[in-house]
Amino acid sequence: MELPETFLQLAFVEDLINAHRWVWPLCEVLHFVGLTLLVGIVTVFDLRLLGVAKRMPIAPLRQLLPWAVVGFILCVVTGLVFVTGLWANVAVRPLEALQIDHFLQLKLLFILLAGINLGAFSMSGMSRAVDSVGAGDEAPALAKVIAASSLFLWVGVIYWGRLIPWGL
Repeated sequence: MELPETFLQLAFVEDLINAHRWVWPLCEVLHFVGLTLLVGIVTVFDLRLLGVAKRMPIAPLRQLLPWAVVGFILCVVTGLVFVTGLWANVAVRPLEALQIDHFLQLKLLFILLAGINLGAFSMSGMSRAVDSVGAGDEAPALAKVIAASSLFLWVGVIYWGRLIPWGL
């Protein structure tokens, strides 16, 4: 099955971007706010799992995780505006961008892998096991591997995301 050339191209988003030039920069700011919430909180959590700030128990950090979800939602919504509004900004159709921009492909792959990594953290039981890691305690080895993978993947998402404009 072949996707239509206008796949993910939304006229109302393009019209909004064309009518109000502030929409694109506002979405960029919101994207970075979301990224800061998401990656900042994930980084603090992962670094604690890796042994940084061992005087802090892990369980209280879990209270920050809903804010990471808010950040992820902001990134998804604004990212969709970027993809669906590409034609209005740089005259590239979304399907074409998905096909030719290897940086966009890599960013999406890293996001997928970060999601799989999060699934592994949850499904392996590590998510609940680390709640019992108190001040001064070491996290289980598997939790450390997952945390290191998470850091690598989210830094990769940022890196590949910054390169997307050069791939179009």
